[in-house]
Amino acid sequence: MSFGAHYKGDVSEVVMGQETSLFIEHNIPRTWTATTSSSSPDFTEIQFVGTSAAGNTSIFEPALPILKIPLGMLIGQKMTFHSSAVGTNNFSSYYYTDLNSKVYTIIDHTLDSNSTKIKIVPALTPFQASVSSGTGDAILIHSVGLPTVQGDTNSVMNTAASSSKEVSLIDGFIGLASFMTLPDTKVDLHSYYVVGLGRQVAVQQTGKVHHMGGAIEMPLHSPKWLFYSLGREVVSKDKCGDRVHSTSPVPSIVASVSPGQGYIDVLSSQSASVRFGSNTDAAVGDYLLIKDTTLVPMTTYKTPTLDNDKYWPHEAASSNLSSDAHHFEWAESNECRRISAIESLGSNKFRLYVDGNWQFEHTTADTLELRHYRDDDSDGSPHVESNRQIDNHVHRLLFSGDTIPSFCLEHSVRTRDAGSFNATNETTIAPGATGDTKQLTRIFRGCKIVEYEISSTIDAELKYRAIFDALSCFTDTGRLEASNKGDRYTAHRMFQNTANTLRGRKASGIAKGSEKPFMFYNGSVTAFDQNLGLVSAFELRGKTGVEVFHTIQSNPIAESVDSNGLSIKQVPYGGTPNASVIREGREQFEMEMTLALQDAALFHELRTHIQRGGGAINSTGGTIMLHFTKPTTAGSDTIPSIRIIIDDYIITDLAIPVPDDKGLLFTTLKLKPQNVKVISEDTIYHC
Repeated sequence: MSFGAHYKGDVSEVVMGQETSLFIEHNIPRTWTATTSSSSPDFTEIQFVGTSAAGNTSIFEPALPILKIPLGMLIGQKMTFHSSAVGTNNFSSYYYTDLNSKVYTIIDHTLDSNSTKIKIVPALTPFQASVSSGTGDAILIHSVGLPTVQGDTNSVMNTAASSSKEVSLIDGFIGLASFMTLPDTKVDLHSYYVVGLGRQVAVQQTGKVHHMGGAIEMPLHSPKWLFYSLGREVVSKDKCGDRVHSTSPVPSIVASVSPGQGYIDVLSSQSASVRFGSNTDAAVGDYLLIKDTTLVPMTTYKTPTLDNDKYWPHEAASSNLSSDAHHFEWAESNECRRISAIESLGSNKFRLYVDGNWQFEHTTADTLELRHYRDDDSDGSPHVESNRQIDNHVHRLLFSGDTIPSFCLEHSVRTRDAGSFNATNETTIAPGATGDTKQLTRIFRGCKIVEYEISSTIDAELKYRAIFDALSCFTDTGRLEASNKGDRYTAHRMFQNTANTLRGRKASGIAKGSEKPFMFYNGSVTAFDQNLGLVSAFELRGKTGVEVFHTIQSNPIAESVDSNGLSIKQVPYGGTPNASVIREGREQFEMEMTLALQDAALFHELRTHIQRGGGAINSTGGTIMLHFTKPTTAGSDTIPSIRIIIDDYIITDLAIPVPDDKGLLFTTLKLKPQNVKVISEDTIYHC
């Protein structure tokens, strides 16, 4: 190895992305055929077919039945069959229904004769040698573990790695991470001894594969990670950037949107485009705002009170919520998502795929608006001005949900600062040649937060720490192929080709001017119906109850290996040694504050077991609020800020020490909240 040809931390990149389900209906835009061979009855092979034209914004390549999903990325994914419409239901025997949970696992994902081919287990039963999709059939590939499909890229899927360009929509800035550990990939090893064969191990066999123990620590500069910690996100329909189009005509929603759905069907005034206003067409990369005034509760442990229409956000036309209210229990269900792909359904109808599943139900009565990012504040784009206040800011609310969203992390490491060797020609140096970057790209899929902490002290920034686990790890194996070696997957380089423009930085979550963290000296703590001016530190800790589960899964296909016996599959052994389920459990919160004692009231609350919070709707008392802002030279509600509200809590510990000096008497207050919510003013359309 020549001097300098070592892996280096300064050319190691980590980016994050949303995971989104993929719904493929018959002939929208492709059909498929499922074949179960009598010679290989343990799995079923599904091949997409069809040559109808499809635009480059499609989830399929133009005029080819090739999914724009990197080869091997589907290995380990769960999928189900569904009835999508009135018509021919050739797969009705395999539908997932309320009383029939037929879930299949994808164990192989290849490219064959210019079409995408997958293998699933268990095999389709009752046995049919071959069955083709009918007009009422659909495939749903589940979201957990599936990075969002990127529909605006000239994706090139080729049997040769050096001629491929495989991408996913993983372009999010992880944050100002001062410390990060990716999940440890560990293989269980079983050793077997044989009677009469001596003391040495006779047989070794690998078992389960784990991807656990990821950790991150960062100064908090945006609320992004709190979304993945709590689970639910809504935005203000009136303060979410500004529309770039006139009010009418706007596309209408064709069919109701269900929670967990990764797309929305719309009816446009144009046959060739999704038209907003008189002349603005939606494009991949734009953002779609669903304006939905339907109110959703923020707690499940009690019946929330809807009092005099006081609900978040306070700027809603029919809301009487005070702008400084801490206590409220309902919110409008407005959501904003980025458009990741666009499919034409004919008759002026279009399917807009989005990054991140919708979390709430929406109906055809709800309204759509379009949002852009621009380099400046034009077209309603959020923008941090020179005085550090935000024009066209986003007003956001985060709170707990039944589930928390999964995410993916892409990690690439190189020996020098150059891009991938493939159809993009980011680097012209082939694998094995002098100066080769030796790039290794991995994507940890199905990540969920296990536990997290928000803290600050009198000499530090607002800090966020988290531990997370993953379901599986995808690895680009293009460099192991026998010939035409290369990087099949085009790894993101955050500040070289992803966030290398002002607009790109906004889309990645690090708008220029927003990168500074929240600091302690711009924070305040309100609790017990008063401002606590003598708090020196606090920690808010949350647990999501996330666990991973391994299940019995079949892998009846042979492993593909190179000449050295190394697997060339991006996820080895059909993904079956990996965990198959990652699921959240009981949510728990606890909090500590270090403060100087001023009176005896807190001790009396402790000994009386008072439950705080849950006070009068629209009040500012009862709750604990941690309010942090960023310095500006102009004061308004567009100051970048984050409010962490702790509600329904009981003090569990209040140690009053005997000091050995004559200074202030400090104590550590411990309490257990039931509810945490976060309000922010920022530049991010969707966390």
